[in-house]
Amino acid sequence: MLQCSILSLMSVLAGCNSEVFIDEFLTDCPTVSLSETENEVTVRFDTDNWSIIDINYLRSDMSVFATDLEGKNGKSLPFEEGETGIVHCRNTFLDFQVEKRTSRELHLIAGENLYDRPFEAAIRVGNRYEEKMIQISFAPTRKYQVDSVAYDWSQFSFYDNMLEPVDEMVVNTLNSTQPVTVCFYPYRNSARTVEFSMLGSSGNIGREDVQQLLEDSLSQVEIPDVVNGVPGLYGTKVPFCVQEQRLDAGLDKNLGVEKKLEPGRKVRLEVFTGMKMYNIPYKVYLSNSFTGKKMIFSGTLSSSTPFDYLIVPFDITNEDE
Repeated sequence: MLQCSILSLMSVLAGCNSEVFIDEFLTDCPTVSLSETENEVTVRFDTDNWSIIDINYLRSDMSVFATDLEGKNGKSLPFEEGETGIVHCRNTFLDFQVEKRTSRELHLIAGENLYDRPFEAAIRVGNRYEEKMIQISFAPTRKYQVDSVAYDWSQFSFYDNMLEPVDEMVVNTLNSTQPVTVCFYPYRNSARTVEFSMLGSSGNIGREDVQQLLEDSLSQVEIPDVVNGVPGLYGTKVPFCVQEQRLDAGLDKNLGVEKKLEPGRKVRLEVFTGMKMYNIPYKVYLSNSFTGKKMIFSGTLSSSTPFDYLIVPFDITNEDE
């Protein structure tokens, strides 16, 4: 009886070991790299007793969608052993799919990675006895480029009656018997400023995310100028950028302007530059040569350019002190 009991116990243990160890579902834990040129990889398993448990190391803003093979019916992780399905992970800048179409293969399909560095993630697979991690790395892919920009000229607004303060100085000649001459450089810090404000975008992309989408060297767009009172496109190009940009205003930064004050005065001299300003609605059209995707951003382009200076004296009385 003792020998029979031992033989029976050995038989049970052998059966367990056969399922857990002998029928190991994945011999190695592979590391997979995907890119534009190698955007699909198949991982083959030794047995069919495994499932997709989870996708690890995803960013907090990424969404995970699980469906059946037709993409019609929603599912959830973990899959059951033998269960097939597709897991799609994405955010604004990255997307990829994990597909279990057969019981012994896992397909990894890369979409776009618009980050500036490889993105690392891991697929956790296994059964009730064992789990393993398949490491995956997604190389950066091509970004979007600007195809064209369109302006709504019917909404162009222009005005040149604004002043911008650029300098000031208090000069006291109350105790002087001679005139005092001071010098100003009204254009020393002059610049034309332009800004593409955003009113909306495709795909609910925020204005702070736009630069992550764009290939810098290809993002130049032509902006309007006003020449002899006529607005039009005269060859000025700037990067399509949601931050304010400062351009050369074409003025002599070393221009010195002298102002003479007679004795017996105390004045505050304020220096202004006249400004030519316009606003115009725009739409910019982007495309991605790798994925074929397109985007449209819209908003208002604002431009402000100094063109003249004005020095205004304000007398300071005892009440002002």
